Amino acid sequence: MMNWYQEITLIDQDEISLYFIWSKVYTQLHIAFAEHSNEQGRISFGVSFPQYRINEQKKIGFLGTKIRVFASSENDLQQLNLGKWLERFIDYVHITQPREVPRAKITGYAHYYRVNPRMSVEERIVHQAQRRNISLDQARQHFKQYVEQPVVEPYVSLKSLSAKREENVDRPYRLYIGKSLVDEARDGMFGTYGLSRMTTVPEF
Repeated sequence: MMNWYQEITLIDQDEISLYFIWSKVYTQLHIAFAEHSNEQGRISFGVSFPQYRINEQKKIGFLGTKIRVFASSENDLQQLNLGKWLERFIDYVHITQPREVPRAKITGYAHYYRVNPRMSVEERIVHQAQRRNISLDQARQHFKQYVEQPVVEPYVSLKSLSAKREENVDRPYRLYIGKSLVDEARDGMFGTYGLSRMTTVPEF
């Protein structure tokens, strides 16, 4: 049960964009979470974004400026030691002390999960050509009527830590984050981004 949490607030800066701060903060969280993962690469910490919203008309999503890190106990959060992981960014973030989840204020529960963007039309064409052993022009004919669906969920731009080690490449990628609301809490584990399609975090 997610009984304790800490809230991290990103402080808007004139000279540095919020996207840049999100990137730095989430990279550090990811490293901290990975340090506390089990053999299956799962963790007991989950995250939520209390200001998360999607503007359906403009097809754009916002994470806001806050992220909550949940744990089942105060001791777990003390072990995680977010202050240590984020000390380099002390001018850009505010971190609360561990707090008890206010049970009376819970409005529901949510899954925050990783969204895998669909392949672009061009990627699909190349994929089809290779799979069917046909030319790109032939494959392109199959996708003439295809309308590309934009990804509306908000994202954090991250650099792949594993790719960097393997290929010496500092290639950024987008971590798209989806959200779905449910009525009841579901216990379980999270991935090393603090996200899960199965396990919930409380909303308040």
